Amino acid sequence: MTIEHRPVDRRKFLRAAATGAAGSLALSAANYAAVPGSNSRVNVGFIGCGGRAQAHLNLIVRLALENQGVSPVAVCDVWDGLDEEYDQTSGGKTTRRRYSQGLYPAAVKCGLTPGDRQRVTKDYRRLLDLKDVDAVCIATPNHWHARQTLDAFAAGKDVFVERPMTRTAAEAVAVSDAAAKYNRVLTVGVQALADPVWKAAHDLIAAGRIGAVSHASAGVFRNDARGQWRFYRVARQMTPTAIDWDLFLGHRFEVNGVPVGPTPSDRPFDPAAFAQWRCERAFSGGPFTDLLPPHLARLLAATGWRTPTRVTAAGGLFVETDGRTVPDVGTLVADFDAGQLVLTSATTTAYPMEEVIRGRTGAIKFVKGGVQVIADGDGSGLPPRLEREFPRAETVAVEPPKNETEAVWRNFLDCVRRRDRATLSGPELGTATAVLTDLAVRSYDDGRAYSWDAARRTAAAWAKRERTSDGKSG
Repeated sequence: MTIEHRPVDRRKFLRAAATGAAGSLALSAANYAAVPGSNSRVNVGFIGCGGRAQAHLNLIVRLALENQGVSPVAVCDVWDGLDEEYDQTSGGKTTRRRYSQGLYPAAVKCGLTPGDRQRVTKDYRRLLDLKDVDAVCIATPNHWHARQTLDAFAAGKDVFVERPMTRTAAEAVAVSDAAAKYNRVLTVGVQALADPVWKAAHDLIAAGRIGAVSHASAGVFRNDARGQWRFYRVARQMTPTAIDWDLFLGHRFEVNGVPVGPTPSDRPFDPAAFAQWRCERAFSGGPFTDLLPPHLARLLAATGWRTPTRVTAAGGLFVETDGRTVPDVGTLVADFDAGQLVLTSATTTAYPMEEVIRGRTGAIKFVKGGVQVIADGDGSGLPPRLEREFPRAETVAVEPPKNETEAVWRNFLDCVRRRDRATLSGPELGTATAVLTDLAVRSYDDGRAYSWDAARRTAAAWAKRERTSDGKSG
């Protein structure tokens, strides 16, 4: 694969942006207040303007142009950014693509003047100082989520934070407590939770349709010849001058006394580490934190399980030995009082795995547009393999949203306006997910099993406990 770069002149870009930005968005920060009814408008600031953030930016800009009661009013990113077209050749075929990420391209997209150092900044704290910012979208690398969310709450902002909610369980507890203390609205970017199929599954389980639930499983599989997350571009414009590397690392900041990230001496400047941070253990847990959380959250929402009594994990770096420091295969096993949850992930194969919740009298299998409720009976007659459909299966159709990201955002914005903290993906579910991924990463790192003390809200090394007559750990 080859990529031909066709760079733009940065000075010309900024000069053109400064004169043309205001015309690109009718509801920019400069004129939003003149819009009738703007007192009910939610002003959003964006912290992190990389790849995933572009979906959020594009959506909010569209909703603003449609006068849907929201405006993008500030942007923050540690990189100046790049806006260009380029040719990508793969498999003998060349396609023309556009790359637009980073601080200044995001400013132009939002109708902001790139030279406005208050609304277009590399330091997120300056954005949080803006009184007219009502909510922030945090789409930074994982190691920054907790600190920036906590600071946003303290500044009186509501938060839409990309998954995972936090990197560690302790950070999740801090964020959950702060959301309650400051009475702020929080949603975690698990877009699939906008699909009512998970509520439908929960209701079927509560109604006893599959009996006592004791097992749930799912898998996430990716396969890219370039290596998972290595497909993110490393542009030559990612230089020490253009990137605030010290701020990206976050070593001067902390949560619960723990530094956000490594020091420059521990992690010298590296544009590949910046662009492909999910491959770096200092910033990511690999498959455990960047692929499993949506499936964890969905299965937790459906089963109602929250507190794990034992979490173990295994895996390794088997194929993608390209310098990454995270595994390419990882499996999480979590025991709860009611049953067991198994999630596995690999970035070296794309062959899928069913997503199923299993009960004593049947199972719920998630399929496109709904679920299948499969009767189990006494187990006789069920095929030992999956070459044919199971007998006695009932399909329950559930209409999914046309755009999950938009559905989650609309729910969040509605909750912000009504001061309702019960979002589709709030701190309780975000904490439960963060606990599982954190304990899994710990288990993968040191080979030990861990449990979660719900009363003390701390992790501990797992110790075998007897089961009581009601099936709970005693």
